[in-house]
Amino acid sequence: MKHRLSFGFLAALMLFCIVLAGCGQEQAAPVKERVVTDPTGREVKMPEEVKSIAVVPIPWASVVYAVDGSAARIAGMHPSAKAAYEISMLKKLAPEMENISSDFVGNDFSIHMEELGKLNPSVIAVWHWQDDEIKQLEKLNVPTIALMYGSMEALQNGIRVIGQVLGKEERAESLIAFQRDTMGYFDGKKAALEGLEKPKVLYFHDPSDLKVYGGGALNTMMIETAGGVNVAKDLSGESTPVTMEQIAAWDPDFVILSNFSPIQPDDLYGDRLAGQNWKNIKAVREGRVYKAPIGIYRWDAPCIETPLMIKWLAQKLHPDVFNDYVLADDMRSFYEKFFGYQLTDEDLKFIFHE
Repeated sequence: MKHRLSFGFLAALMLFCIVLAGCGQEQAAPVKERVVTDPTGREVKMPEEVKSIAVVPIPWASVVYAVDGSAARIAGMHPSAKAAYEISMLKKLAPEMENISSDFVGNDFSIHMEELGKLNPSVIAVWHWQDDEIKQLEKLNVPTIALMYGSMEALQNGIRVIGQVLGKEERAESLIAFQRDTMGYFDGKKAALEGLEKPKVLYFHDPSDLKVYGGGALNTMMIETAGGVNVAKDLSGESTPVTMEQIAAWDPDFVILSNFSPIQPDDLYGDRLAGQNWKNIKAVREGRVYKAPIGIYRWDAPCIETPLMIKWLAQKLHPDVFNDYVLADDMRSFYEKFFGYQLTDEDLKFIFHE
């Protein structure tokens, strides 16, 4: 859904002119520029040196951190990204993110131009569908990168572009290579999965209102790569409400709870959710309700750690097939390589909700 800008164009234009002019009389030296082609094919002029970036799309603040190796250049991020930060490993890795503003963007992704003007970012990243916002930002001469969503290809294209924006191309390519190498591992497991029964998986976006990830969500790919089937794959959309009657008919073998909701497995085991009845659902009866991990971001959405999420899920669904790696060791290696951080046993318990 597209949203209108929440601040008048004229007022925003005046504010940006004031900020860019610096309220001084001396003529500033011309800023050296370069061009970056964003994932939608738009050629975006931006300063040769990007000093700061405001990030509208929720998962992408964590991507910027991973690509840059620091949060120092993140000027602003979405309120939901800030909420994820509070419950993620980023709070330990990048405590300075506590002070990053989220006032410039609403939960509905509408951009508050006055607040954005205060941040005065070198570049802003928005969703590709925010056509009105992109046009207005272009009129204000704010370099605007449009990011796409929903597949590993879109994620990796975005990582590459963020690397170009930040001058961290080599680091971005290294992250992409990690993802592709890990996904290649799963290609090698297809033969071992052939002929095996595919466990039925129900993946919740928010159990409180029974919103599940349907066929349009990347979660379906995660489940299928791990050797399962998304019981909601025939539903359109990424977060679709269902009924307990439908869930009972599906009778899933596994239930996964996202980190977009505070609900825990014990809430289902104890039948604590008003208006819901879980005691007869197979996954509950057999103790196979899990909270998805959270690393530097929620593993429920496309992110830097998505291949690790699939490794976690694969060992839940088919432990005998995916028995040739120790995920804790893989996690330690990943965090050491890309973040220069040695995960402790307590960190791993935190990530895996153990």
